[in-house]
Amino acid sequence: MVNMKIIAVLIAAIIIGSAAGYALLTNTEADDKEGPHMDEYPSSVTITQNDGTKVTVETPVERVCVVNPNAAEFMQVLNVTDRVVGVSESIAKDTEFGYIYDDVPTIGTYGTPNGELMLELNCRLVIGQCTSMAIKDTTVLEDLGISVVLLDCYGLDQGVDDLRQLAKLFGYEAQERAEKYIKTYNETVKAVAHATAALGDDVTAYMELSNGKAYTSKAAMSSLIKLAGGHNIVIDLVDDPSSSTHQISNEAVIAYDNGRGPEYIFVREGSITDSAVAEQRYQAITSREGWSGLEAVKNDNVYIITQAGILSGPRIYIGLVYLFEAFHPGVLDMTSAELLEEYNQAFGYDITPMLGYRHVSA
Repeated sequence: MVNMKIIAVLIAAIIIGSAAGYALLTNTEADDKEGPHMDEYPSSVTITQNDGTKVTVETPVERVCVVNPNAAEFMQVLNVTDRVVGVSESIAKDTEFGYIYDDVPTIGTYGTPNGELMLELNCRLVIGQCTSMAIKDTTVLEDLGISVVLLDCYGLDQGVDDLRQLAKLFGYEAQERAEKYIKTYNETVKAVAHATAALGDDVTAYMELSNGKAYTSKAAMSSLIKLAGGHNIVIDLVDDPSSSTHQISNEAVIAYDNGRGPEYIFVREGSITDSAVAEQRYQAITSREGWSGLEAVKNDNVYIITQAGILSGPRIYIGLVYLFEAFHPGVLDMTSAELLEEYNQAFGYDITPMLGYRHVSA
């Protein structure tokens, strides 16, 4: 059954977060009837990283390097990509949104960005991830006089908070853009949460990455599946996982639910923009020994996630709707395709409309 307490907490957190963001903007205006843009922006802001560390940065920031892909995508949401003077190699190569940084120099990998290159670019601030894919040694950069801000910008519960903190670095207009995004985000998540709560029993689901490892209870993905009305079967298969992903044996998947297996299977691929390629991937997955008898395969409920970014970072609310649509088609009065189109239009993106692929038997 759906855990109503979890749903209630999620909705409450969203509402509280929205109120906090609104207060941030309105309090700024309190002493100036002509609005926030008439005020002098604070000379510095303090960012609280995901690990609790506080970092004070001179603001507004005019030149920044980014090695966190989620933050790099959020920079376009905030309309401040013109202030990005250096990016990591993985951002430059990103097949979904990396094109917006085609003319921006690369400064190394996400784990070992080159501080000397940053100084050559007249940049003294870099934004990286905090709890995963983090910069390996921040002291190397700090010793050069480069400030390091680590924010994951990831997950249902953290992404919005991190976006608000990012926006504080760049001024009032960036904060307003953040609230525009957050309004759509909150409305979408709330609609899905209410719909899920009204449906009753969860369906069973299994999701793995392109490397074959599956998401465990430690992964934010399990919460995303839960909110969409599904139950991640890996939670039952791995009692005390040591990480967010785990290699699940073929036998365990086949044996689940007395041999029925999961009702839905998702494989998070990304970088696929052609249905023929996605079909090849589907055939490779379903040809695994014993998989032809799984409920998900028999009922054509195997989905290849071709746009990996919808399951994390700025587009996570679109991925939430995508999962809900798979579990409960026709229930919502919105679609993931519509949300992506609106996202592109609202924030100046041109991200491919292909979100996923589902094989349908003749």
